[in-house]
Amino acid sequence: MTKSERLTNRNEAVRKFFYSTLEKNPKWKISAVIEEVASKFFLSSRTVDAIISYEGIYADNVKKQKTSQLKLL
Repeated sequence: MTKSERLTNRNEAVRKFFYSTLEKNPKWKISAVIEEVASKFFLSSRTVDAIISYEGIYADNVKKQKTSQLKLL
């Protein structure tokens, strides 16, 4: 298993745990759920926030769209 596959699996596990914790504790603030996930996975709260938001390098499942350029005659 490559490093990118391990990170993709970790990110999926973080997202799954986040949403299951959010579902189990609907009265919790989002920041409290993020702190819970961060402590379980030994990550910073900012990293968990980025994984959940698919930001930057954590956008592993988001397909990049090709930008088309206009062809001039």
